[in-house]
Formats: sequence, C-alpha cells, structure tokens
Amino acid sequence: MKFLFDASSLFQVIKSVSEDGALRALDENCILELTKYEVGNALWKEYVLHHTIGEDEFKEFLDLFQRVVLRTKVLVVGAEDLSDVAEVAAKEKITFYDASYIRIARTGNLTLVTEDEQLMKGASGYVRTATSKKVLA
Repeated sequence: MKFLFDASSLFQVIKSVSEDGALRALDENCILELTKYEVGNALWKEYVLHHTIGEDEFKEFLDLFQRVVLRTKVLVVGAEDLSDVAEVAAKEKITFYDASYIRIARTGNLTLVTEDEQLMKGASGYVRTATSKKVLA
C-alpha cells in the first residue's frame, strides 16, 4: 500500500523518528509539490520565529528533509484537478491545500497520512486515512 504524506505527517516523521527510520518510512511513498514548501516553512518558523531549534538542528532537519524528498515521489495537482479540489474544499469546509491532498490520494488510490484531525475527518469520506504513528508501527 502506498501512502501520501501531508505536511503535518512528514514534519512529524522528520522531527520524531531517527534518520534511518524516517528514510525507511518515507521511501518510495508520496508527497505533493506543495508539501515541500509547507514543511520548509514549518522548519523555518521553528528556527527563525519560535527559536525552538538552533541553527545546527535546522540544518540537520533540512538535510534530512532534502534526502526524504529525493526518495519520495512528488506529485503535482494539475489544472484538471482544480475543480474537484475546490468542490471538496467547499463541501468539507477545509482549505484548498488540504483538499488537494484528498484529490491526489483519491486519484492515486493512496492512503492519506495526516496528523490534522480536521483533514482526517474531511478525507474519511473519500480515501483511506492514517496517522504517521499508525504507519510507522
């Protein structure tokens, strides 16, 4: 079974699992193009705004993140997907970003991995869902 990791789950795996564990868990699974920016921004916030990680830790996480991206399949939301994304976003009252994950998981027959309870609730009527903890178990 293939998984589509959203930003919340990818960030969780990078921050909480050993380097080898993260690479194994994410190897040959999928992320969206936008996930790179969301996770990069989350790391930047922890370093620059919240000061919860130092420069060395930031660089280590960024290095691991780069290696993870190289080992995952990066999927793109195409122009043909936009109407369906918008429809799901409006119906489920979730962001367009989150609805993008649902659309791509559905069309790719992927299990959506997320830590976001609202996204999980909205996605449950469309695709299989799981948390990173369940996937890693």
